[in-house]
Amino acid sequence: MKTITDLVSRYDMLPLGSRVLCAVSGGADSMCLLNWLSYNAETLEISVAAAHFEHGIRGDESLRDMAFVEDVCRAMGIQLFIGRGDVPRYAEEKGLGLEEAARELRYEFLKKTAEQNGFDRIATAHNADDNAETVIFNLARGSGAAGICGIPPVRGNIVRPLLETTRTEIERYLEEHGVSHIEDSTNSSQQYSRNKIRLQIMPVLREINPSVSRAILRTGDMLREDNRLLDQLADEFIAGHFNGESVRSNELAALPDAVEARVIRKLCPQNVSAVHTNDIMKLATGTELAFIDVPGARIRRQKGRIYFTDPPVPKNKKKKQT
Repeated sequence: MKTITDLVSRYDMLPLGSRVLCAVSGGADSMCLLNWLSYNAETLEISVAAAHFEHGIRGDESLRDMAFVEDVCRAMGIQLFIGRGDVPRYAEEKGLGLEEAARELRYEFLKKTAEQNGFDRIATAHNADDNAETVIFNLARGSGAAGICGIPPVRGNIVRPLLETTRTEIERYLEEHGVSHIEDSTNSSQQYSRNKIRLQIMPVLREINPSVSRAILRTGDMLREDNRLLDQLADEFIAGHFNGESVRSNELAALPDAVEARVIRKLCPQNVSAVHTNDIMKLATGTELAFIDVPGARIRRQKGRIYFTDPPVPKNKKKKQT
């Protein structure tokens, strides 16, 4: 498929000699990816294995999926690694939604399996429509630039060869090559936010622009380049002005807002919200002793400097208003 070949080449996703661990759920997307990688392995001079994570969410159906992947890999002569997890329990312990909990455990399994078995690439089957849905989801949540850039084609050793391929193209590939797959019954449930986007919002957007998924991809590519430049400017400021504890408040406040916000997020020990970021930006414009508490730290303004290294304040103590 040309979209896959072009993307793999553009980002050098699969260098010669790569050992690739392909995440396989048994669904249409992952079966397309596994088949494409296997079919092209000799030409690309790579080796391919599969990994399946059984989430413990859908009972017998989940076990059916695992058995299907086992049968397919056995028939194809592909080594398969299987992981298991109790996603509902993990979600409850961590205070996460099922989707987020499943994602965390799945990636933990993939990364650990790759590291322990010498795989230098992990291939996941995210496609162009997945990306569009992710952008809309993040936009609805009020995510910043990173969120609406969408899913990156490459992140560390994780590669996404199908990211410019639509679901329609994937379904056509499966039919043309006689590749079987299974359907996840939860895909039709509107209990999940992403399903609502896929089933309700995306059809309306396709009425406006039939190629909306690719349009969102192009927009994400442009935003990613803008974001990369702003991150570079923030890194340069930190390298030249941060002494390991603090920066001059007037120099921080003089930065363009987009760069200043990135400097703050990079210097805070934990992720901070947009509200906390704005509070620290306001803190930088004052002169008197003041501070605010954010996750993992107390940010202090003192003698013309903003300090990012103070330890968190006990919950029973009130923060000083600025």
